[in-house]
Amino acid sequence: MAFIQSFTLQNSYTDNLFSPEKGYGFFAPEMNSPALPTAHEEALKSGGWNRRHFYAPVSEPDREVLIIKASVPRFGTYRTTIRLTALEKDIYDLTIFSSRRAMIAKSIDLSSKREYTKTFYTMVTPFIPAISSQRCNDRDIFISVTGKNLCSPVGPGWRDLSISNIKIDVTIEEERVPVIWVGGDSTVTDQNSGIPYYPYGSFSGWAQTLPRFIDNAAVCNLSHSGLTTNCFRDDGHYSIIQEMISPGDLVIFQFGHNDQKRRNLKAFDGYKENLVRFAKETISTGAQPLICSPISRVPLELSSRESEALSLDRQYSLLKDYADAAKEAAIEAGALFVDLHGLTFEKWLEFDCNVSDFFMSGDVTHTNEYGSLLISDLFMKEVRGSIDLRNSLLGASDNGLESSFASPDDDTKEIPPQQPEPDFFAIDPPYVDIEGYEDINGLKKAYHYCLLDPCVMYLHPNEAMPRSQFLMVLFKAFRLASTRPYLGKYADLKADEWDSGYVQKMIEENLIDPDTTPAKGDKLFFRPDDDLTYDELDSFLIRFLEPDPGKRDIPLHYCVEKAQELGFDKRPQASIGQMITRGEAYITLTRFIDIAKDIQTRSICFEA
Repeated sequence: MAFIQSFTLQNSYTDNLFSPEKGYGFFAPEMNSPALPTAHEEALKSGGWNRRHFYAPVSEPDREVLIIKASVPRFGTYRTTIRLTALEKDIYDLTIFSSRRAMIAKSIDLSSKREYTKTFYTMVTPFIPAISSQRCNDRDIFISVTGKNLCSPVGPGWRDLSISNIKIDVTIEEERVPVIWVGGDSTVTDQNSGIPYYPYGSFSGWAQTLPRFIDNAAVCNLSHSGLTTNCFRDDGHYSIIQEMISPGDLVIFQFGHNDQKRRNLKAFDGYKENLVRFAKETISTGAQPLICSPISRVPLELSSRESEALSLDRQYSLLKDYADAAKEAAIEAGALFVDLHGLTFEKWLEFDCNVSDFFMSGDVTHTNEYGSLLISDLFMKEVRGSIDLRNSLLGASDNGLESSFASPDDDTKEIPPQQPEPDFFAIDPPYVDIEGYEDINGLKKAYHYCLLDPCVMYLHPNEAMPRSQFLMVLFKAFRLASTRPYLGKYADLKADEWDSGYVQKMIEENLIDPDTTPAKGDKLFFRPDDDLTYDELDSFLIRFLEPDPGKRDIPLHYCVEKAQELGFDKRPQASIGQMITRGEAYITLTRFIDIAKDIQTRSICFEA
């Protein structure tokens, strides 16, 4: 017998918290507890939402969010129908979300006494939350609604709001339909957002706004921030798809932004091989794979207008190789392909200096909701224009919704100053491979110092660290930012490699010992893939302690002696060329941070 649940919500108040008995209510967590949950923990239990905290009181009734929760008996696909009735006032600009804040419908205007009905499908599965190594097995369906005149103030605070102008009926029924699975990184995933709801200031992966186009299939987004093509498999996200996929389903893969930061996942090597394997395994299940090239970061010449980058060729893109490799992988595996990199790169160039309106403030990678809407529109236009894609599950599911440009200028860009969210670097690190490590407290300290990536499960503390890949962690310790363009000093680094921005900054700051970059003829080599050694790490750190770049020509042997004297190089024996493990490199950086902040003067340059 199919599971059927139906209920009506009307005239509830904001102190109606979620509970198994009620199954619905406003999201109104108690924020005065001594140990506040992180934003990710809050959002996990509230359909992808967490309460914003402003420095000054803010009351935004039209930006509040009504969140309904219903628990279902088992994993699977469910047909959900929501009926909204405006009571005394017209309601404008309604947006409906489901699951972990996946957009189902937007820009709905509802006249007084009129009803709006929306039916959609949801896939309820286990999933692995952010900052966790364990599956969440909750079987919940969330529905979120926001819009103008949805709520009425009955007092001065955000808790003093009445749902006095809307009636909501929800029916949920178990029904088997095809599933569009999505695997990818932070540019694709269902991102959390804050309440009050400001689309301009809300992170949003592009697949998060894809469900509004889909009418006879469920979209299940198992993407996750920080993932590479390796992590998606190793951390257990892909296995959920493998366990639940059925013939006739579709799997969308979009990776590249984090693969680019791993020396073992170069575009035409590990990255491409992983995509081919994903696609072939999907085909073997009777489902259809679709590989997307990674969306473009903001092109360099748009993000660095004050720099020499303006003189570069306008085809400069940090992810071009990964886009080309994704296309090759699709051809080799017999998968569908969408060149989102090319589509978005051209769109960012078209927007020119206004492109920042589609990204989070100060970000050149992560879109806000306007950027997410734009990219999913581009994706669906590509589907409709391609015979292969139009004949896929995407085309069959297309509900005929016309893409429409959502302008950031139609809404406020001014968001009140917001207090920092509870810090997830204050909790224990999530890594599953550090238990039993000799200095586990040192690794925990490195995590609490924000040196480590909180989005992955495996730290690999006993493995070697490539020289170039280490720079990303080193710059966190130095509180430095990379710089571009890379001017090509070393023959074994290309301008469009992720690490080259760090290397360029190291060159400008005179932090690289020339004895570690050998010459062959008239070419110098940085050795980006060689294992980092204790000596090289000591050289980076001691040179940085000298404030004057002109005085940083400090011999390698002196750097080793000084590092051991100061106490952050604690290797048992100072053997030249000894490789340092990842774990010891991270712990060395924490020692450096502790010691460097107590040094009154950094003038420790070599005296001949």
